[in-house]
Amino acid sequence: MLVDLAREGSSEKRRELLQQVSNLFVDGSELHTDRETLLFGEVLSRLLDQVPLDDRVKVADRVSGLDRTPRDLALKLARDDARVAAPILRHSPVLTEDDLVGLATSQGQAHLHAIAQRAELGTRVTDVIVERGTGEVLKAVTRNLGAQFSERSFASLAEKAGSDHELGDALSFRADMPPLIAKALVAHLSPAARQRLEHLMAQDHEQLDALMNEARRELDQARHTNRRNRLDAKLAIADIREGRRPLDEVVDQLIFKKRIMDVAFVLSELASVPEAHVNNVLHKVNAMGIAVICRSLDMSDTVYQRLSALRCERLRLNKAQVMPMVTEYRQLDKQTADRALRFHKVRSTVGRAG
Repeated sequence: MLVDLAREGSSEKRRELLQQVSNLFVDGSELHTDRETLLFGEVLSRLLDQVPLDDRVKVADRVSGLDRTPRDLALKLARDDARVAAPILRHSPVLTEDDLVGLATSQGQAHLHAIAQRAELGTRVTDVIVERGTGEVLKAVTRNLGAQFSERSFASLAEKAGSDHELGDALSFRADMPPLIAKALVAHLSPAARQRLEHLMAQDHEQLDALMNEARRELDQARHTNRRNRLDAKLAIADIREGRRPLDEVVDQLIFKKRIMDVAFVLSELASVPEAHVNNVLHKVNAMGIAVICRSLDMSDTVYQRLSALRCERLRLNKAQVMPMVTEYRQLDKQTADRALRFHKVRSTVGRAG
């Protein structure tokens, strides 16, 4: 039926349908089965062929960060006009390294500039960007400290920096540049960039070792804290199940300590839903998903209000949004919440079986 609707003749109705379908897909992305996700992708793809640029830009913005976006849809958007493609190329987690290499090879400079700004880039992708990119693209990828470069690409960038002082300045921040290439580059840099690069390349190895050891100690300490917190949460769950402590007391204490990951763990265990799902709904602007779980577990309005305040803080939402969330929660009865939670569990089971 959705596919039939996508053939709707009126341009205004197509735009309205596109908005409604994208809302349904994004708001329930973690609940859709694989089949439903593919169907949404097919419908959105059909509608995107029939709507103006601005509407396609809005869809790309909305789906760019979702890990459930169908790959074919992400690739379609990534090959569209640069204004549509940019958020997908910068952020989409569903694009593989092979996808990025292909896109970097086939698309223009605006697309390359967007790829260059991804949080992480491997050498296969940066090799293509350095080979094909010009001007601002090269500077963007060089300034991206999450980008890795092969020795060949570093050599090419250093050569091009001879006639581009801004590119040379960007390279002067790269502590990962091979020493021989850095040494050859120094002569082409401005005094400030030369000093910065020489300082990076001449850093005391003992100091670097000390920093690495300190980082390892901090990582070990963080892991120890996480293990201790998780054990504490497991003991609290046992107390709740055996009637020694109420849910409100446990969750309220975790909220006070801002341990939202442990809140997710406690709720997932007691509601018998995957922890990943609880984490997902905890970090969504739409509060209905977490409200259903909390109401089904009989969490009080007061503790839910505190949880909503913590969610707003984490999501950087205005504090004024807390009370509408609480009002919505008060209007949700336990029977409805239980039914919605059961429906989610059944659909998730069917989706995995399919």
